[in-house]
Amino acid sequence: MRRVLVGVSLTLLFLVSTCSPVVGNLEADYAMNAGARDSNIVIAELFVSPNNLVANDTSDNVYGSVDWNGDGDYGKFSDQFIEVWNSGDTSQDVSSWLLSTTSGSPPCQLPYNTTLGADERIVIFRADSDLDLSYYDGETVSISDTSQNVIHSMSFPAGDSSYGLSYISDGGTISKDDPTPGRAADFTDSYTVPDNIVNCYKLSNTDSSRAFLLKGRVVTMDGETNVINNGNVMVRDGKITGVWASNNNPPAGVDFTDVPIVETDGTIYPGLIDLHNHVHYNHIPLWDFEVHLSDSQKSEEGGYTNRYQWGNNWDYGPSITWMKTNIQSSYRWDMASEQMKYAEVQAVSGGVTAMQGSPSSGTQAWDSILSRNVELYNFGQDGISTCAVCGAADDDYTGSHLISQSEAGTLNAWFVHLSEGVDQSSKDEFDALWNKGLIMDETIVIHGTALDSSQFTQMASVNSELVWSPLSNLLLYGDTTDVVAAHQAGVSISISPDWGPSGSKNNLHELKVADMWNSNNLNGYFSNYQLVEMVTSNPADATGWAPFVGRIKADLYADLVVIDTFHEDPYRNLIEAIDADVALTVVQGKAVFGDVDIMQQLQGDDWEYVNATNFQKAVDVTSLTEVDGSQTFAEIEAGLAMAMRHEYDDMKANWVEFIGDTDEEINAWLNTTFDGDYRDEVNRLKNMTLDPIYTSGDARYFDVINRSSHANYHIDMSKLYDNYYTVEMVNGDRTNINVQLPDDANNGNNNNDNTNTGGDTTTLPGPVDNNTVDNEDDMFADLPNDQFTDETEADQATKNQLKLILGLIVIVLLFGLYVVSRTDDSDELLNSQTSVIDKMWDDDEANQSDYTVDNTAIDTAASDTIDIKDKVASAMKSSGLSAVRLFTAIDQTEDGFVSRREIRTAVNTLLKDSVKVSDIDAMLEAFDTNGDGVISLDEFLTVMEAHQPKQFVPVLPDLKPPPK
Repeated sequence: MRRVLVGVSLTLLFLVSTCSPVVGNLEADYAMNAGARDSNIVIAELFVSPNNLVANDTSDNVYGSVDWNGDGDYGKFSDQFIEVWNSGDTSQDVSSWLLSTTSGSPPCQLPYNTTLGADERIVIFRADSDLDLSYYDGETVSISDTSQNVIHSMSFPAGDSSYGLSYISDGGTISKDDPTPGRAADFTDSYTVPDNIVNCYKLSNTDSSRAFLLKGRVVTMDGETNVINNGNVMVRDGKITGVWASNNNPPAGVDFTDVPIVETDGTIYPGLIDLHNHVHYNHIPLWDFEVHLSDSQKSEEGGYTNRYQWGNNWDYGPSITWMKTNIQSSYRWDMASEQMKYAEVQAVSGGVTAMQGSPSSGTQAWDSILSRNVELYNFGQDGISTCAVCGAADDDYTGSHLISQSEAGTLNAWFVHLSEGVDQSSKDEFDALWNKGLIMDETIVIHGTALDSSQFTQMASVNSELVWSPLSNLLLYGDTTDVVAAHQAGVSISISPDWGPSGSKNNLHELKVADMWNSNNLNGYFSNYQLVEMVTSNPADATGWAPFVGRIKADLYADLVVIDTFHEDPYRNLIEAIDADVALTVVQGKAVFGDVDIMQQLQGDDWEYVNATNFQKAVDVTSLTEVDGSQTFAEIEAGLAMAMRHEYDDMKANWVEFIGDTDEEINAWLNTTFDGDYRDEVNRLKNMTLDPIYTSGDARYFDVINRSSHANYHIDMSKLYDNYYTVEMVNGDRTNINVQLPDDANNGNNNNDNTNTGGDTTTLPGPVDNNTVDNEDDMFADLPNDQFTDETEADQATKNQLKLILGLIVIVLLFGLYVVSRTDDSDELLNSQTSVIDKMWDDDEANQSDYTVDNTAIDTAASDTIDIKDKVASAMKSSGLSAVRLFTAIDQTEDGFVSRREIRTAVNTLLKDSVKVSDIDAMLEAFDTNGDGVISLDEFLTVMEAHQPKQFVPVLPDLKPPPK
């Protein structure tokens, strides 16, 4: 998880403030922390509660309201402000300093070139900063310098601020007085909008600007056979920049600068896309209910017959509605943001990179992190509409706005819950929309459970799509959509889980229900590839997102999921995968969830654990650029779990509705508000368990499914657990797995928009032509053509120690080049290392004894020198380490020259003096042909010219120079 110095400082500051002196029931302000520089910059004034009472009809000021910033808006969303004052007698540069609060707003940055003269002030309004000063939570507002030292803070308690009055700091004492934004507290003239208002800018989110290379089996979903068994996916700036087989050359122009290589040992798929969900319910566990209808009203299977019935179940309120409303209400638990982030963690834990069905308001805390939200702004467009309960089939619903958007080309997709049920009324809904012209190209029918082949044919005639949610259908109605009829009619089908109360936790698990239904009830009608299409490329096509996601190819966005490889069939590998198999989820180039070691490699320490009974994963839910972005997953999970219990003391302490009420009044209100359909004035709020992130280990989930008689009418649902989740694992890894994948065809398995010409055209530093292909007589013609095979491939035991091996390669190459350049038989380093080169550059195609290095050989045999040079060059080739890459790695200053200091630093830093380097200067002199004290790239390549492969690839882009 992210640990930002500002956040830590603010937390400590807040803890300290709880035991600090209080003046006039207000907390005193606090000076800089111990690490801060001397400064006279202070938070001088906070305005929390502007009066926003303005007559709606006339816009007349009715209760002394003031438009403090002159923007035409009244109230806290515009007129809250923070005033910063230079209380000293010298100017202070505050460029790029941070303002932050403790209640959840993301920090903001003051403009560049902002200098406060002596006794000068600036004022930052909420309209220009998005900094919310919370009346309900209280606040500590801090200003920090560019080194993240907290310079000054001011705090106020919860529920204390008064309408129309500011908190004003004066020498450590805080008082309430009339606002004077941008002016001293003793200002008495008539108010005018100050001219020292400044913006405070949201910090840039750089998560998607990172670059990395994923290695593994690549399932492009761009054709059933377009699978790369030993492949590479390059990600940079949030997009895929290259896809190729390891035994082919990378595509032209791929940039390997500072790129970590992730050996996934897994299978890489496009991220899963969920086109049907109600995300704000996905903290609620699977609904354990009894169908409340009479037998004559039930479906043949014993379930409901349409979607308008189950909402009237006596338990729907206590188990679902109340659990959702109480969590999200700002007057109760006020955890809407936490709930959405929790639900998105549940989604990305199953490789879901985009979800439909999110709320359209209050999005600031979760829209830009974790999973995408389909209805919101994506890929520079916002052309998605949704009708969950809009009554589209009602007579008075025309949908003319949708038709207009469709004709104008601004509608990408319209999601409509339609014909959800098994009765005639459900079936008639489709006909009503068809007659209105609302079944169109952009229409995505959710459920369609009652539809027949003729209606699917109508859908296909206008290219409408279908979303299938089999588990929810079975649990609510006992039957599911006739997807075979839909497919035979030509309708594209996507699979999605619906929601937590009656569906799977995410697409990965819904895919298993679909697979089981396919094999048991549809006689295996759909192929494995077609099922995987239903969670990847099909939903991307349906939403008009095919140019952006849904496949793995160059120039698409890097929305990816990596699954451990345990099955030879890449499509069964995804279908049968369970929680522990999810190795990595990437959304727009950012690693958001996955195995701990991979998250460490890509995110550093910016992650935290998501624990299961027998395995651990890592997630990153924090972001400095989002509202409440400092919340950790542990805090989110604990808060929601507490809220789901509905314990009296917790409610009394947190629900705004109970402020000032006695216990008797609170209990009376609870009894009349939460007696549900019983109407007996008995509080029926439930103590419920937060829905677990993982399906594996959720015994209640499988128990509810297995006990549903109508869900088991057509299929034995106990097979769901037996067929997919009884996997023998140790620490999250499947046991006894040995998948042998065939080699890829040369120059055949790439998936790039640009044609691969067969030669490596990667831009490298230095004057090297790396487009020339070696002729058949080249001494390296027999070397492996896989340019991206790690140098440790032959030694699996050291494969996970890549950085150490890379460091050793650098030093051994230096040593080898030194040896071939020396002729002094008194060399101490040579005397002690006569067999080092032979051990390091073992060549399976050469006799090791032919290259044994001793003093006599070096003194008397020039041919041995050439042989050793060949060995060094051959090692470069087989490991992918070119002379240019070697030189660049040692050239720490990146000035095109290698100095004595840089060579020594490389040796000492990487090997920690484990090898003698007393004669490293002699090596430098051997390559320094012009005697200017440094080695240029030209000098280095001249020595190696006859032994340098004409074509080479920098496969070790994370081999960074040692620190200076």
